[in-house]
Amino acid sequence: MDTETPRPLLTAEEHQSYLEELNRLREVRDRDLPRLLRDARTFVASDAAEEVIQIHEDQAVVNGRIAQLTELLRSASIVADDEAPHLVSLGRSVEVEYVGSGKVVAYRIAGIPSGTRTRTVSARSPIGAALLGRSAGDLVAVALPSGRVERLRVLSVQLPDPAR
Repeated sequence: MDTETPRPLLTAEEHQSYLEELNRLREVRDRDLPRLLRDARTFVASDAAEEVIQIHEDQAVVNGRIAQLTELLRSASIVADDEAPHLVSLGRSVEVEYVGSGKVVAYRIAGIPSGTRTRTVSARSPIGAALLGRSAGDLVAVALPSGRVERLRVLSVQLPDPAR
């Protein structure tokens, strides 16, 4: 039985954003934190000890995020943004209607959901997986983790905004 974890999926935009974050963090690790550490050693003994501890804690957090981003970028598959513009795919926004309630919601499909963007769903989530490859007019049934099944109608699919 194959238990290999599926490769993360990223759009070119998401890949670039993570790469920029990785480069910023490496700069913080290699330039800013050592400078702060040197400066802290010039403080009065009790202040210096507290500052050095805080810098080491910050350094551990930065190193952890660098390792996480390095692994993500190493293992991720990049999905082209321009394939089949009428189909739901990574990076696209899709407007759906919840058939039962009539509620209309717009989601952005992402390889990895971002905590900074509202209404972003992972392509591997139940809703994201059900919408991938669909087009306007399609009706899909989504089995939610709660066991409930939602029926969604795809109203529209929008390409990513190149200005972002």
